[in-house]
Amino acid sequence: MTKRVHKALADENLQAAFGRFGPLISIVSQMARAGVDFDALSQEIRRVKEKSIADLPQLVEQFKTEATRAGAVVYEAKDGADADDYVLRLAQERNVKHVVKSKSMLTEEIELREHLENGGIEVRETDIGEWIVQLAGERPTHMVGPALHKTIEQVAELLSKATGQKLEPDPQVLLDAARHALRQSYIDADMGISGANIAIAETGTLVILTNEGNGVMATTLPRIRVGVVGYEKLVSSFEDANAILRLLSRSTMGFKLPVYVSYMTGPSHTDAIPGVPHLYGPGPSEVHVVLVDNGRKEMSESAEFREALYCIKCGACLNICPVFRSVAGQTYGYIYHGGIGAVLTAFLHGMDKAEDVASLCMGCMACKEVCPARIDIPHLVTRLKAKLVAETGLPWKSRLAYRSILKYPARLDKAMKVGSCLQRPFTDRDSMIRRLPYPLNSLTRTISLPALSRQPLHTRLKDYSLPKEGAHPTVAFYSGCVAAYAYPDLGGDAMKVLRECGAEPYYPPGQACCGVPPLFDGDTETALSLAKTNIAALEEGDPDYIVTVCPGCAAMLQQEYPRLTAAEPEWNQRAEALSGRIRDFSQLVLELTPSAEPKPSRSEKVTYHDPCHLKRGIGISSEPRLLLEREGFEMVEMADADTCCGFGGKIVLDYPELSNSVLQRKLDGIEATGVDVVVTNCTPCVLQLRGGLDKRRSHIKVMHSAELMAERGEAP
Repeated sequence: MTKRVHKALADENLQAAFGRFGPLISIVSQMARAGVDFDALSQEIRRVKEKSIADLPQLVEQFKTEATRAGAVVYEAKDGADADDYVLRLAQERNVKHVVKSKSMLTEEIELREHLENGGIEVRETDIGEWIVQLAGERPTHMVGPALHKTIEQVAELLSKATGQKLEPDPQVLLDAARHALRQSYIDADMGISGANIAIAETGTLVILTNEGNGVMATTLPRIRVGVVGYEKLVSSFEDANAILRLLSRSTMGFKLPVYVSYMTGPSHTDAIPGVPHLYGPGPSEVHVVLVDNGRKEMSESAEFREALYCIKCGACLNICPVFRSVAGQTYGYIYHGGIGAVLTAFLHGMDKAEDVASLCMGCMACKEVCPARIDIPHLVTRLKAKLVAETGLPWKSRLAYRSILKYPARLDKAMKVGSCLQRPFTDRDSMIRRLPYPLNSLTRTISLPALSRQPLHTRLKDYSLPKEGAHPTVAFYSGCVAAYAYPDLGGDAMKVLRECGAEPYYPPGQACCGVPPLFDGDTETALSLAKTNIAALEEGDPDYIVTVCPGCAAMLQQEYPRLTAAEPEWNQRAEALSGRIRDFSQLVLELTPSAEPKPSRSEKVTYHDPCHLKRGIGISSEPRLLLEREGFEMVEMADADTCCGFGGKIVLDYPELSNSVLQRKLDGIEATGVDVVVTNCTPCVLQLRGGLDKRRSHIKVMHSAELMAERGEAP
């Protein structure tokens, strides 16, 4: 996987193509929600898909009955090879020489085109994007934009070779040439193949959406039509289908409606209608529907993973994914990409094929936010990684890091002390590490690192281990590892500001890593152990609040601890009791001082970076901005303030160049604001942004809001 990532990042054409694609994303996202109640419509899609997958056996039988009654032949294929053989056998029996195909991810999944070509049959993709990647000998890079990774110059070269003409890289010229070249294919074809966006059980109808018209011609002009459909596309009724149609095109590219929606039920009967002219031919006289399992039934029976089958293949999650925007679809290695692709790959291609795909998930949760079926993709990826670890075990490096060191606070403390000694030859006067020797040099290739503190936070705050008796409100400060060992001054700043807000903060001893690293790496055993350690530590003193300066830690304490302890009622009850007390720093300051007067305007301009786990994990976005404005700062919003900074847990360790690619887009956005300070409420984001701007030798400061408030003196 590392080689594929490096290849994609070094591909100038790919980076140029995606550089043009990137700016459209926020526009598409806004268009998807314009004029509709997106949340209500997505809830309806979720309801339809939940019910459809739950009722799948009945829907299959109903669809078969109704499609057969309408004159179609329905075949159930247990896997991709079975489906491929059926279609090839049908083509050979009907003496088919030419096939036209409409766009279909399922036929890519089972490699149907290649199978037919190996059988001596000519197959032409008719979606222009699909035809481009067919000519290039590649796979689609996106569910709905197969050739997004190609520049217009590359497309001109491919179409020039295919048509025998010298075509200029002009969109209209290329489109006209493609239409002209493809038109004869529809006329010559003996068989048309498509997938289906939806299959309606009550009538045996297939529904396909296209924007080019190729799907209509490919399914009506040839005498034989074959629909290759995954079981998950089944819904009960036209009403259920309409629920999906309302958001599918909006989520794909922001269109209010698709250009073409085709409903097809059985073979054509136009020749039986007197007086109806056959302007476009009589339509297919023979229709076959191939229902494909290939792992879908197993997924539908899995309580943990059936949610992945709710996917309507709109591609919205890929549009917003920071990793996909850097490396494109081919890098993932299989047909389905992104976080949802990891889960689908596990069931459709094999669990062993999913590990690499899952490793590219940053856990930024942007996909969950835009998904029209409300699929919790990040949580599915976490479950998948846990399943992979359960089946194959942890790699030895992870096992050493998590189960021998991170699991035990005292051992982690010793390891950090050793690290603080070993780093001295590489630490500059400003406590930054800008170059490490091999084999650690990759860590400082793209960002500068903060030096580990010789005096970690728990040592500095040892006199504040319990609140003063009778003081209220009491606030237990949970620092997280980055503040504890890299930015202990930040922890002190947070304590100072909270005291000035009238609270009694204290630093419970015995707190450990929150468990995010092992959990996101599939090691639920270590994550559960750390959860218990922290629950016990934070219960001491019975705090009114528990405050964090790292939203990853906050989300872990608030949401994941109850999940991790679900099988142990006593621990679960304790986790739930703590969950309601968790606060982000800005959130708590505003809660403690709701009536504070705004301060006089200051000269500094600041912008704010939304940490992924703060905005999308625990739903806090406006509070930090309100606090900054109340403090008198002039806020300048950056473009895409909520896009990931690229830290992404292990991504920054496993794929530093990929992390850097995401980071550079964020830094460009920050510098475009012209501000003096970028503020964020996440210590890992501080590390990433500060390290990246240092490499750029930028004058812009990166500060946590706790540092900013403490530095400016008076707190509310």
